Amino acid sequence: MMHWLGWLLGIRDLESIHDWRLGFAAPWASQRPALVLFAALILAAATVVFYLRRQAVARRRGQISLITLRTLLLLLLLLCLAEPTLMLGYTRTSRALLVMLFDNTDSMNIADKLSAEDRKALADVVSSTAGTKGPDATRVQLVRRALEQDRTGIFARLARRYRLRLYALDRPDQVRPLEVGEEEGAPLDHDAFVALAKQLQPTGQVTALGSALNDLARRHQGHHVAGVVIFSDFDNNAGPDPLAAAPGVDAPLFTVGLGPKQAVDLSVALQAPLIVKKGEKTDVTVTIRQSGLTGRSTEVQLLARRLGASGDEALQTSATPVGPARPITLDRDQMSVELPFTPDTAGRFVLQARVPPFEDEVLDDNNTAERDITVQDESLKVLFIEYEPTWEWRFIKEVFHRDPLVGLQGFRTFLQSADFKVRTTNPLFLPTLVRPRSEFFSYDVIFLSDVPAEMLSPHFQDMLQEYVGSFGGGLVVISGPRFGPQALANTKIAGMLPVVVDPNAQIRDRHPFTLQLTPQASQYDFMRLGDTPEENQRAWANLGKLPWYQPVLRPHPLATVLAQHPTDKCVDGVTPQPLIAIRRYGKGEVVYFGFDETWRLRRLYGEKYYRQLWGQMMYHLGLSRALGSQKRFQVRTDRSAYQTGDKVRLTVEAYNSDFEPLGLPALSAELLPPAGDPTAKPQEISVPLARGKNIYEVSFPVFTEGSHRVLVHDPVTNRSVEVNFKVAPLTAERRSAVRDTALQQALAAKTGGQALELSQIDRLGKLLTQSRINLPVEHDTRPLWDTWLFLLLGLALMLGEWTLRKLMNLP
Repeated sequence: MMHWLGWLLGIRDLESIHDWRLGFAAPWASQRPALVLFAALILAAATVVFYLRRQAVARRRGQISLITLRTLLLLLLLLCLAEPTLMLGYTRTSRALLVMLFDNTDSMNIADKLSAEDRKALADVVSSTAGTKGPDATRVQLVRRALEQDRTGIFARLARRYRLRLYALDRPDQVRPLEVGEEEGAPLDHDAFVALAKQLQPTGQVTALGSALNDLARRHQGHHVAGVVIFSDFDNNAGPDPLAAAPGVDAPLFTVGLGPKQAVDLSVALQAPLIVKKGEKTDVTVTIRQSGLTGRSTEVQLLARRLGASGDEALQTSATPVGPARPITLDRDQMSVELPFTPDTAGRFVLQARVPPFEDEVLDDNNTAERDITVQDESLKVLFIEYEPTWEWRFIKEVFHRDPLVGLQGFRTFLQSADFKVRTTNPLFLPTLVRPRSEFFSYDVIFLSDVPAEMLSPHFQDMLQEYVGSFGGGLVVISGPRFGPQALANTKIAGMLPVVVDPNAQIRDRHPFTLQLTPQASQYDFMRLGDTPEENQRAWANLGKLPWYQPVLRPHPLATVLAQHPTDKCVDGVTPQPLIAIRRYGKGEVVYFGFDETWRLRRLYGEKYYRQLWGQMMYHLGLSRALGSQKRFQVRTDRSAYQTGDKVRLTVEAYNSDFEPLGLPALSAELLPPAGDPTAKPQEISVPLARGKNIYEVSFPVFTEGSHRVLVHDPVTNRSVEVNFKVAPLTAERRSAVRDTALQQALAAKTGGQALELSQIDRLGKLLTQSRINLPVEHDTRPLWDTWLFLLLGLALMLGEWTLRKLMNLP
């Protein structure tokens, strides 16, 4: 009944009427409704009087009929003048929104090797086409065929029940609407789904599901969305966390998985320091992820390929093995292998970790990983600042001025209490603490031990801040029993420390204690003494009971505590007192020691662990960033690997010999193409000043695959500094051939949806229960008169009265 009533009133999808009231639109009638009633009574009375007194009708029934017809005609005329209206309060229903999101990234171009069971299940959804088996097609081809063929009719049913909104996932920050030319409010037909299928051409380079869900939430805010259907392999590799973004959509997610849940595939990732020291052993970490290969044996090989060090040196393309291959058994989904690397030649290298591909692997592009490194031959430059000789100062000086890591040329110390003659004649000693900028900023690590605040002039504090924060230098602060960190409380150095200094604290030496390592200590190589966890414990136990330490208020919020007191707490009464801590300050790092008793590590084992602790710390602080003059002229690119067509952003941080801005408007550079391309020519590049007084930057596109080199001219040394990058077709989308079923199921479970296979899409009809929604109550005024309708009714009444009068022989 409501359907017909809505049709009569011109209201589409009428569900119910809550209230109604009659009224008039004509001003004279709307203001005085009683006047309409009064006029109607007068007209009715006049008609009765007319037919009773002026028209003699023999038959009583005929007289009543004439009076009725004439009265109705006059009342119709009156209503026409009053313009009657009907004021309604009603509720309409509408088809709910259903959002469909199609993964349109490069991983959809993968042709999966499916099992016989999967092929049989997919046969109910898609059929094969000429020359290609349906289930063996690429992922996007399967989706296209499902849309075009619609063998189960699910897409047609959903189009009738819902207002579909279709999007492609092929952008890193938002979704892209898919236009199929449908009319507003009209269900999509088969031709629309065919047009939709043609628009699925996977070109996206990253799968950013979190960004896509955030964008969908913004687009449909305030609308009722019955559900979101996502067709994807759910290999999220960019953008925000999709699980955090999912609730914002405010609708259940129905995740339709593409790609195998478990494919035979193996991928390799390589982690190595950017800078290593010639002759120093370095462990590189190879991370291997696999699926479908559990229990199989293989090997991992580390290789090195040397890069040219100057513009006229040819780029070497062959990689040589670094030691023997390491046999491994794939007993876990993810495993890490530590491989030793002791370079015997300085220069720039590409380290490569390689696992031979298996015959049944889906992808073999991801069986190799590379990392650019620099092998330095120059020694570390270390400056040790001390007030008076301590055991720590003596042993560090004696060990490292003879060690090739630092050496006689690399170690310098300023000892305030030293005789002036010693400071001016001994090459290891500096005569004054404040040094020229060219010398001061060339140090790689600075030790600041137990010194009074009077030693540290404001100029020295400023230079030290700049040294660590702007140039990435390493600073080690060692607390001594005489002055302690309290002496730094009112200096700028206090703000650089990993701890918050208490200016009123006193040394605590009443109860000897055993230093306690924190779980975070194992993350830092200089805290791992020996080769095994057991040996590490024995080495630190060799310290014995420490007789004292310097307390602080608390650790800095940005600090990582590596060792702590077993019982004493900070000012909050909860946090243990930090004894060894580290934090990043600007570009550099600062390490804090709350005692100067590490020389006790020599007690049973000589220099072994003592040298390992301080040597690896210097290595960590110094070699993890540019050395010596390279602090003055640093060249880098925003990434180490690009794809053809990408833009490379080249950044140069440049200073003169005194570590002050160069004052040049631009630097010159040269882009050398990959070796082996006879048609490619070097390209001259101008690098203009971009930010501040020392940051030069330029962007340029790359179109040729292979290893590229950029040589930037250093106007101070008149030499070129090189940076390398690789242009390769392999994208993040091709690093894994396996669907992320954990994410697929978690998204569905978190939003009340369900995870499905492509072969199960027919179940969407049952899972999506609410196809229509009640819109908010609407109030509207509808006219109850129509000129043509009233004209027809009036003519009908006039014709009826005229016919009766003729039958009764009335004039």
